[in-house]
Amino acid sequence: MQKKNYLSSLSSLRGLAAILVILLHVNVFCFALSPWDGPLNHFIQKGYLWVDFFFLLSGFIMMHVYSEPFEKNIKENFKKFMLSRFARIYPLHLFSLLFMGVLYFWYRANFTLYPTDYIYTFNMQAIWAHLLLLQSMNVYDFLSWDSASWSISVEWWMYVVFPFLLIPFRKITGWKKIFIFFGVVAGYLFINYYLYPLSPTSKSALDPSVKYSLDVTYDYGFIRCFFGFLFGMLLYELYRVGWGRRYFNKDAVWLLTIVAIVTVMAVPTPDFVPIVVFAAIILASVYVEGVGKYLLNLKPLIYLGDISYSVYLMHLPIMFFLLNYFKKFTQIKLDHLDWGIAWLYASIYLASVILISTLTYYFVEVPMRNKINQLSAKRKVTS
Repeated sequence: MQKKNYLSSLSSLRGLAAILVILLHVNVFCFALSPWDGPLNHFIQKGYLWVDFFFLLSGFIMMHVYSEPFEKNIKENFKKFMLSRFARIYPLHLFSLLFMGVLYFWYRANFTLYPTDYIYTFNMQAIWAHLLLLQSMNVYDFLSWDSASWSISVEWWMYVVFPFLLIPFRKITGWKKIFIFFGVVAGYLFINYYLYPLSPTSKSALDPSVKYSLDVTYDYGFIRCFFGFLFGMLLYELYRVGWGRRYFNKDAVWLLTIVAIVTVMAVPTPDFVPIVVFAAIILASVYVEGVGKYLLNLKPLIYLGDISYSVYLMHLPIMFFLLNYFKKFTQIKLDHLDWGIAWLYASIYLASVILISTLTYYFVEVPMRNKINQLSAKRKVTS
């Protein structure tokens, strides 16, 4: 497959989104980072929507890289595509699962395991589903082991669907694609107002006042991913024809999209609203020139984007270890922290995640990806 130009600004956005997901989990599982009813807390608590940003971004990038090869010869390129995607996501997924297995033995040696631990965190029956990337296909009514991997599993199955979805997608031309957008809107509304109330997630939500949400994972996660991915594909079509370029390439518009997402995430709005703003941020980020482009291409942000997959998959196992280590082996208390101390601890935790993710990126993710791709290339040459 011919390589397309690298959209570095989107890599930066992916890294920042991963950090915001981590802040959500710190706020939920560790300690509060802001007053419960304040706009900052609302912004953080809406952090589950950054997973929808990943889905949107994934659809956009898959179109950017693979749409033309598949249009030329889907049969020839499908196997190559799936091997490439497998090499990209599975080795680190397997490593994070094994890492949680090590933590299981450490936890069992130092703590008492309760029945709920075996149902949720260390469910032995769920291992096969994790190995087959089925943990979010409504097989079980819980998340377990490295629970963040639920989104990786649905992305994998979306990769399987993508080449075949592309054929009818491209047959719908011009203004008729607006019907796809209406279908995406309808899909999100269906999840928000129908599927979420049916999901066990809604019964166990930390805030019982939340009646409607897109936050479905282990049960309807694939449907959520499907509409986000499709929205990303549609967004790429706008980018491909240069729609809105003369407006979105301005620093002021790019900054306005950032202000808009902070606003709609910090105040009560239906979950679909931030996703529309996500689309605007993506377009503005790939078009923007000047200061916006300079900021998005800063080396630390590019680097954060490069390791973002490791950051995302490793942050919950690291959090599990640190939380239990502090409870058992130190005098540090994590209850009722001052906001300054809470953010200090969160910053130390983030630094730890980035450090360990750097190691997994360079010693697990990249080498295994390259190895699988090299074996695939050699097999093709010898066959």
